[in-house]
Amino acid sequence: MRAFTLLTLGIGVLVGLQPAWAAGPSVNSVERPPVPGAQPPAAEQIGQVVGSFTFPNPPIPPNHALTGIEHDGLGNLYCADTGAGSDPSQFFLSTTREPVAQVIDGPFVVESHSGTPIGITTDGRSVFVGDVSGADVDVYDLAGNYLRSFSVASQTGFPEGITFNRITDHLYVVDGQGGNKVSEFTLDGTFIQNFTVNGASQDGLAFDPWRCSYWLYDGGPSGTDTVRHYDFNFVEMESFAGPLAAGYGYGEGVAVIGDRLYIMSSVAGVATVVVFDITDAVLSPQSALCRIFEDGFESGDASAWSASVP
Repeated sequence: MRAFTLLTLGIGVLVGLQPAWAAGPSVNSVERPPVPGAQPPAAEQIGQVVGSFTFPNPPIPPNHALTGIEHDGLGNLYCADTGAGSDPSQFFLSTTREPVAQVIDGPFVVESHSGTPIGITTDGRSVFVGDVSGADVDVYDLAGNYLRSFSVASQTGFPEGITFNRITDHLYVVDGQGGNKVSEFTLDGTFIQNFTVNGASQDGLAFDPWRCSYWLYDGGPSGTDTVRHYDFNFVEMESFAGPLAAGYGYGEGVAVIGDRLYIMSSVAGVATVVVFDITDAVLSPQSALCRIFEDGFESGDASAWSASVP
């Protein structure tokens, strides 16, 4: 029964999102930012830093603490901003242009409902913000208008990372209190189950629709500065060193666009997104699940897929 329900939900997710999410890893200019430098790039390895960018001031002051990031499905990034001093918390939509990105929507002030927004994700219809000050997930429309909230306090008092999986149509929330787990919730806040993860201080989380997997950053200073790649069921497959090892600060949020992985970090106190190459990352053993977006279920062969969903 659950597999049938997930299949039905999955069909709904296709509306309005399929063109952006359907294709596999691409080589276009949005999903494959150029490697800086005048010389042709050397052969890339998973986890190699291939670029970075900051944000324009205004509208984003350099002293602001930026945290979560997430792909919007169209080649841009939603960014959570906890503000600074008397500046309110907010979120905004940005390009991935180097060396300075462009803010293309927002900032949207969310102070009254999201006092400390850390994680951020979207299903293409709404924006979901993990608010650690309220131990809840706050939901906004794409214009930044508050819609509703639901508590995650039964599983974590510090919902740090959050991501949306368009196969299950569910949200996955990182326990930032050192519980070494990710909790699965429906979009209305119903708790489903927990997954155990490795590391010591997990931060950002991103679902990768091209590899049918998850990327989780185990940050610091109490963590290991490690980017961990998990399959669809949160079994770790591979890992590599994070932004601190590359000369940046510790990271926070994570996003994936094609063959590039983005981690929110900092340089001398200025929010900086570090770009890693993941071209050679392994595919999840369950990668066939994500191929339903390649033909929009036109093949009609849903039985094998639905039987595989946990």
